Amino acid sequence: MNYAVIGYPVKHTLSPVIHNANFKVLNIYADYKALEIKPESLANIKTLVNEHNLSGFNVTVPHKENIMKYLDYIAPAAEKIGAVNTVHVKNGKYHGYNTDITGYMKAFNDAFGLKKRHVLILGAGGAAKAVHRAHADNNDEVTVMARRAESFDSFKTADFNRLLNTEFTGESYDAVINATPLGLNGEDVFEMMQLDTSFITEDTAGMDLIYNPAVTPFMNYFKNNANGLEMLINQALDAFEIWTAKTGSNKAVQDALQRYMEEIK
Repeated sequence: MNYAVIGYPVKHTLSPVIHNANFKVLNIYADYKALEIKPESLANIKTLVNEHNLSGFNVTVPHKENIMKYLDYIAPAAEKIGAVNTVHVKNGKYHGYNTDITGYMKAFNDAFGLKKRHVLILGAGGAAKAVHRAHADNNDEVTVMARRAESFDSFKTADFNRLLNTEFTGESYDAVINATPLGLNGEDVFEMMQLDTSFITEDTAGMDLIYNPAVTPFMNYFKNNANGLEMLINQALDAFEIWTAKTGSNKAVQDALQRYMEEIK
């Protein structure tokens, strides 16, 4: 069996380390790789799957929404938010799921604790939709900020406040989530969105869905911060179970990641 993550770019991904660790510890003969797919090449996904003999694949930026048009079945949770991050290929049919929702919420609660919050989400793409759904289902007040008004049109529900970056007046939030790719290459998302950061206090929680680099410019604005590594691990374990019907090992994953980080130092 072969599996992969598709995205553009994907050079930063730790997904192969995570999944191959689980295949090894559970004695499953399988391989997981990263495949860089440009947006204009996504239409060839089924050819790619056949070429690499994939039994399933993860989907990351910028394909989480556009992949849906190539699927035969979409799970209700993924349909509700309009984004897919996990695909299982069964009997030639493509089944789409979203494990980002549960993976994110567990990571967020582990980092910051359980309570109701007013949450600001930066970005309105596939990852932002999963974060919005997680917090909306938790009865949090959710504000989604984007740079283009049309970005909100692809949301399946209207249970959030819409805010353009040019409309921001510095209101306070209990937590801010960076669901954009800004930071992968050292960008400062607040500078890029031209936001005054004086609204951030010592009590404001900040979570960046980016996990590589481990510390982004966004995170440095928050005393109470976290990156997206635990979310990545959680959603990967859920995807692993979808593909194999087996429970992965969090310990094996953590050990593999630690060894990998030491190797690349």
